[in-house]
Amino acid sequence: MPAPITPEDLYRFRWIDHVRLSPDGDRVAYQVGWADAASRQNRSRVVVRRLLDPEPVDPTAGVLRDHSPEWSPDGRSIAFVSKVGAADQLFVLDITTGAPPQQLSTVLDGVGMPRWSPDGEWIAFLGAVLADADGVVDDPRPPEGREQLRRAPVARVVRRLDYKHDGRGYVDGRYHHLFCVPAAGGEVKQLTDGAWDVTDFDWSPDSGRIVVAGNAEPGADLQRELNLYLVDLDARRVRLGGGFYLSSPIWSPKGDLIAFIAPNGLDVGLLERLWVVPLAGGGPRCLTANFDQAVNDSVINDMRSGHTTRVAWSTEGDRIYFPASGPGVTTIRSVDLDGNIREDAGGRRRIYDFDLASGVLAFCASDPRSPGELYMLTKSAEARVTDLNPWLHDRYIAEPEQQFFTAPDGWRLEGWVLKPQDFDQSRVYPTVMEIHGGPHAQYGWSFFHELQVLAGMGFVVFYMNPRGSDGYGERFRRDVVRDWAGKDYIDLMSSLDQAIERTGYIDSKRLGVGGGSYGGYMTNWIIGQTDRFAAAVSMRSISNLVSEYSQHDIVLWGVLQLGPPPWPDLDELWRRSPIRYVKNVRTPLLLTAGEMDLRCAMSQSEELFGALRLLGKTAELVRFPEESHDLSRGGRPDRRVERLKRIVAWYEKYLGTASAERPAPEEVTQILPVPAEAPREWAKTVAITNRSDEAAPVYEVAAEQEVAPEPAPVEAAEPEVIQPMVPEFATAEAPIVEPEALPDLPEPEEPPAEAAPESGPEAEPELAPIVAEAAPVTEPEPEPEPVVEPAVEPEPLPAVAEAELVLESEPEPVLAEAQGEPEPGSTITEPELPAFDEPVAPPPLPEQPEPQPEPVGAASSSAEPTAQAAPDVSATLVAWPTGAPAASPENGAPAEAGSFEEATSVIPAWQQTDPNADAKRTVSLQAMPPEEIASGAGFAALLTFESGPFAGRIVALPNQMVSIGRAPDNDVVVGDPATSGHHGRIEVRTGSFWISDLGSTNGTLVNGEPVIEKELSDRDLIAIGQNTLRFTLEA
Repeated sequence: MPAPITPEDLYRFRWIDHVRLSPDGDRVAYQVGWADAASRQNRSRVVVRRLLDPEPVDPTAGVLRDHSPEWSPDGRSIAFVSKVGAADQLFVLDITTGAPPQQLSTVLDGVGMPRWSPDGEWIAFLGAVLADADGVVDDPRPPEGREQLRRAPVARVVRRLDYKHDGRGYVDGRYHHLFCVPAAGGEVKQLTDGAWDVTDFDWSPDSGRIVVAGNAEPGADLQRELNLYLVDLDARRVRLGGGFYLSSPIWSPKGDLIAFIAPNGLDVGLLERLWVVPLAGGGPRCLTANFDQAVNDSVINDMRSGHTTRVAWSTEGDRIYFPASGPGVTTIRSVDLDGNIREDAGGRRRIYDFDLASGVLAFCASDPRSPGELYMLTKSAEARVTDLNPWLHDRYIAEPEQQFFTAPDGWRLEGWVLKPQDFDQSRVYPTVMEIHGGPHAQYGWSFFHELQVLAGMGFVVFYMNPRGSDGYGERFRRDVVRDWAGKDYIDLMSSLDQAIERTGYIDSKRLGVGGGSYGGYMTNWIIGQTDRFAAAVSMRSISNLVSEYSQHDIVLWGVLQLGPPPWPDLDELWRRSPIRYVKNVRTPLLLTAGEMDLRCAMSQSEELFGALRLLGKTAELVRFPEESHDLSRGGRPDRRVERLKRIVAWYEKYLGTASAERPAPEEVTQILPVPAEAPREWAKTVAITNRSDEAAPVYEVAAEQEVAPEPAPVEAAEPEVIQPMVPEFATAEAPIVEPEALPDLPEPEEPPAEAAPESGPEAEPELAPIVAEAAPVTEPEPEPEPVVEPAVEPEPLPAVAEAELVLESEPEPVLAEAQGEPEPGSTITEPELPAFDEPVAPPPLPEQPEPQPEPVGAASSSAEPTAQAAPDVSATLVAWPTGAPAASPENGAPAEAGSFEEATSVIPAWQQTDPNADAKRTVSLQAMPPEEIASGAGFAALLTFESGPFAGRIVALPNQMVSIGRAPDNDVVVGDPATSGHHGRIEVRTGSFWISDLGSTNGTLVNGEPVIEKELSDRDLIAIGQNTLRFTLEA
């Protein structure tokens, strides 16, 4: 039996990148990286070989870090970058002579991105130099060791927003600028200067000028747009144009056009598109305006860091080649100057780098079984050139199974499942749902070490692309902007529900959830809304959108994602902040973070951990010194291994890894005619209950009363209504639990409202989380079951607001129009040159037609109706805890395989315990504090069953989300065969009640009209399965 993949296998991987073809297309150079266990460093070397040779030539073998090879125009030499001491420097190797490489640069802070001039006389590169001397007070003492560039400064002086960049660290007055050096060696010339960064550049075909991208204008730190400048070899600079968030400028072979990548606007979430601007005058023109895929590689894994996008002109200058992000894939496509696009290399894989020369297309691609290999394509024939990881052939690699899901509003969603080795369809397995970062990244057909380790441990791994992911068009991608924890949360949870119901092998009592960056934010959010997960891992995450708003390294990007700043009104950001719901959390949480993460600040993990521990909850924080946001992809190898070991150990502790016997399957939803009327019976109504973070308090007035037997029905009595069980901290005095029922926050000058008084001085005991599991509807028990503890709170949907924060695939912004402080003077002259015509604004892109949701057929829709016992009409069915605490471990208690106690499917009628209570408005003494009971507080709304098997029942709705369906983990359980297991939800959005259908078999009707999502009005009539329910708002 093949051995599973383990965290320690990180040291065995070989990663290929930066492929470059020689001008004749006969040879190829690329870099191969690996994690060195002995030195605990990431290393790489440059490989040069003929494409058809069986063995590579290793001209730079044995060094610490060689990378970024580039061929000279004559194909005789290679420029590359190599680490010398603490910084990278530029080298040139003549591959025809066998002489050692020649070092061409000695820039103190290091260099990168070498580019040959077309005539082969010069090499341009970027180097970091001190351009704002007032921005830092350096320590004059020499470094403490060879690996240290300089000592930490005496002081950092910050006057700009762009004073730090994740992965690069603090700017300390140093910016990236353009240099050039003779290819044969000689004096290095600095061509740009000032307190701004050159982000990319390219040579003109005549080798006389260089086009650079950046923003050298005043107040650039408050502007998101970048500009194109033309710089000659005498350091004279002319602004060509701008107004775009642009990247990857590249000069056409004829010299008449410059192509670049940019969205059609400065807002976030817009697709990156390919543009050309003529140098003879006129504005830029978009070549991919009608192509609903981004010009980038947005598929993520943990094998490669970096987010640059390569584009290349054909030799004739008639086409431009670029990567395109489709659904779960990255392909190579090309477009002609009329906007006609074709696919040149595709398939179920991620193509992350490429080059072309003399009719040969070479590219690096990863698929689910490989971290990355080199391929060549010529004359429509493709061949794999390398096999860098042959040891993987003898390991178990879980193959992703593609699945599609239907969102409540009809969108078709894509996801995948990895199964453990020796998978048995008849058993159930602990399952981990992984959530990607971004949010505008995507999972896809690529090798993911972390996910394979989890599958090798025995977990089913479920991952999907919710709203906001790239690859599915611009509208889908933008749907999450200023709506974090909105539709994306619904997509994740509804897709998980569908996967559980469809597959049958996911153990709903042993669910884990985890993610990094934005996925870490979503993990933190989810465990504050539901306790269905028994373990959670939140990596490099966000917990407080208010405190994170202006402290990360891409503030302007965050402003556009999150909306207006929280000064003075923090309602919307606070509403979407996971830490707001920390008292709800019962899921054991592992937090991991890099101490030099400047994207999702270390303080975000510290805030959440501190709050959880102050509340006595199970949480652990693992800090990784010196590591940035890219720890999982490019951190120090031993820390990457430790991180993986911590993650899998956490899931193993709280979920277990063994499979278990599958419980009896839930009956298939029957497609039955819904009767117009059913006999009314004025029986007791059982209410929806909220999960509390502590055991429901039993007040003294209730403790002194005996539970009386249920009285005989009185003919003229009104049906009794039972108040939903709301924990004390969710009431109006301390509204910390419910995301929808937000209080009016006081003005800054007003004193804060007092919190509700505690019911007792003792610490709040934690209850066992009650995890959801579908169970068959059974005959009612002859005797009522005792109520042991409050029922599971529904997973509340967040109120829609403008929120969000940082992502890992979005490039760093340079920033919104404003006048800043004067920039430090440039030491390079900028004489007046004839300026190019300013590009005019491009015509508006054709409006994309609103996509029609692509439905996914329900597997249950063709099932034959089955005989079923008549439903018991003596009680409304609701979610209710069983009496076995072992089935639902407390926060921090490991779960055991096979601990499946069937959920009670029929709950006896609620019995009044207060003989003095008003029979027409009965409230549970355990549901509310005594003072609220005495005040006669009302309900938000009521659902009255008017016809069907449960006619006469009344359910009181709180100001929060409730779920309706046949499965016993719903808040309102409607046990008739025409109702789906998870049929629909009712939630509060900005003060109004909304109903959503969750892809049910028979649909949901409001006033006779089928709906997917609809705002409810007073007296609306809702049809669900065989039941009609009247919705009424309470005064």
